[in-house]
Amino acid sequence: MIQTRTLSSGVQLVVEPSGAVQSCGLSWLAPGGSASDPTGAAGEGESALLAEFMLRGAGQWESRAHSDALDALGVDRRTAASTHHLVLNATLLSDHLLEALSLLAPIVTAPRLDASHLDAVKRLALQSLAGLQDEPQHLAMVRLSERFFPAPFNRSGYGHADGIRQASIEGLRTAWRKRVTPVGSILAIAGRVPIDPIVAVLEPLLAEWRGSAAPSVESAPALGGSVHVPQPTAQTHIVLGLWAPQESAPEALLHRMAVRIFGGETSSRLFTEVREKRGLCYSVGAGTSLGRDRGITSIYAGSTPDRAETTLSQIRAEITRFADGVTQNEFDRAVVAFKSRLVMQGESTSARAAALASDVHRVGRGRSLEELARDVDAISLEALDQYVKGTLASRWSAAPTLVTIGPRPINGA
Repeated sequence: MIQTRTLSSGVQLVVEPSGAVQSCGLSWLAPGGSASDPTGAAGEGESALLAEFMLRGAGQWESRAHSDALDALGVDRRTAASTHHLVLNATLLSDHLLEALSLLAPIVTAPRLDASHLDAVKRLALQSLAGLQDEPQHLAMVRLSERFFPAPFNRSGYGHADGIRQASIEGLRTAWRKRVTPVGSILAIAGRVPIDPIVAVLEPLLAEWRGSAAPSVESAPALGGSVHVPQPTAQTHIVLGLWAPQESAPEALLHRMAVRIFGGETSSRLFTEVREKRGLCYSVGAGTSLGRDRGITSIYAGSTPDRAETTLSQIRAEITRFADGVTQNEFDRAVVAFKSRLVMQGESTSARAAALASDVHRVGRGRSLEELARDVDAISLEALDQYVKGTLASRWSAAPTLVTIGPRPINGA
């Protein structure tokens, strides 16, 4: 059973105990993601730098000693900057959790932000940003988000080169104090870990951590439209962005199932019609991401420059044809796929912790695998067919946001 507490500091704690596993997964979301970065040279990229600094010493521990202490407990950890949060994920044995919390908590509450590490942190951030040019498929997705979402929620965790270069250690320390606060933080833990001992350890660790940060608000509408990014690549990379609901919307699960049928597996419409039957591209598929306030359905295809125009045309034709509805076989496969995914998620405590933290952020509470399975069972073919023919057909009839990367633009894009 999922258990929740709001700690005296304001941190939301959600724990899913399980006696069937030895491992423990931890996911800590703290305010301070890329949406709260200042714009451009003023600081866009602060969150990327702060995420790297989080594992370079915390509290009383300097970087090497802290790393050695975590390694001694077998803690696998990583940090990242997402749109809304700075994220700390960790995996370890459940028996070591209570001891490890005294090492993990300062990563979020009191990173050292040592000036001697600033140059190295900047170099790594700039290398990651420059490395996007070597990953055109990923770069296309980043450019799609920049155009599909309103500012500042269209930023990636990579930051802006000018902002990274001009960041100062004093500015980063000020940003941490202002942006990374207990109110708005979500800590999710899954494994063989009852909640009461966790609370007993965390309360004194977080006792002096105080504050709340103002939420980011929309500052400019989405750009939308189409853009071509010229690159001398052997392939043309095509990504389209289409409407999706937010996670808390009643149609969220219907939408996920519809997108899976449309392009989320090798038996999907896109894979069958665009790749298998016509051989237009080496890779094609669709996925969806449903956030707290908005969502996106993204379609990707990688094709040769000579076939790119035909590939895009066929994808558009499949979007139109999808409005005719879904079949019983497609529905049955989607149900099996969703239930299989739930089983696999249940076997990973790190996946469960991340899912619980995400749920609390997006819908306000953690959802068990049993609840999610019941939701899948409650969906009928008739309901899904009606959603695809009605809401989805209407929403997807609008022109998608389009990004292409390759040696030349696509005619008619």
